[in-house]
Amino acid sequence: MKRMIFLMASLFAFLSLHQAAFPPMAYSQTAKEVQTPTAPPASDFQKAHASFLEKDFKASAAEIRKGADFLKKETGTAGDEGKKLLTASTRELDKLADSVEKGAVKSDKQLKDAFSRAEHAVANNYYVKATDSWARKATKETGEALNSAAEHLEQAANWSGHKVKAGASKAVKEGREVSGKLVEGTGYVREDVEKGLKNMGDAISELARTSCPGRGDGPGVDP
Repeated sequence: MKRMIFLMASLFAFLSLHQAAFPPMAYSQTAKEVQTPTAPPASDFQKAHASFLEKDFKASAAEIRKGADFLKKETGTAGDEGKKLLTASTRELDKLADSVEKGAVKSDKQLKDAFSRAEHAVANNYYVKATDSWARKATKETGEALNSAAEHLEQAANWSGHKVKAGASKAVKEGREVSGKLVEGTGYVREDVEKGLKNMGDAISELARTSCPGRGDGPGVDP
């Protein structure tokens, strides 16, 4: 009897250690969405903002320039529509970095506004790429570009200080859901894709009107 109790106790201890070492996999309810970790320029802008608040202006300027370099690379692969806003934001970031380094920027609002416009420019560029890819029936490319547009639209709204409005929030969610199906190549419906693209374009236009002064009324417009 004592031997049986000892064996059962040993087995229980083994199972407990096994579960601790190998916890059960968590399944997300949004498994169909493409999950994107925080990537440039968001990571650069976050570091730049943190350094600015710590009054480490040299480090802040260096991170802003990293963000500007990212936009320059994006400009190299952008179409005519996407290049307009990317070029404008790249110039703005370069000037901002110089001013920050000199200690001439007194409020972090200048950083937030510039970062919002930059993220908006990137979102706009990926939206244009998504619509072009869909027209070419390149489903995977459409999905990847649409997901990137959603990611950068959300970042732009966050930096603007404005909560993402219901329409924009819906566009981001729909964009991610549809993009996951497009990347996988199954489960998407043409009408849902076109609706997702339209809603994304509308959301980018809305952010331009409310949070990005000088950005016009829609994707691809002159700054």
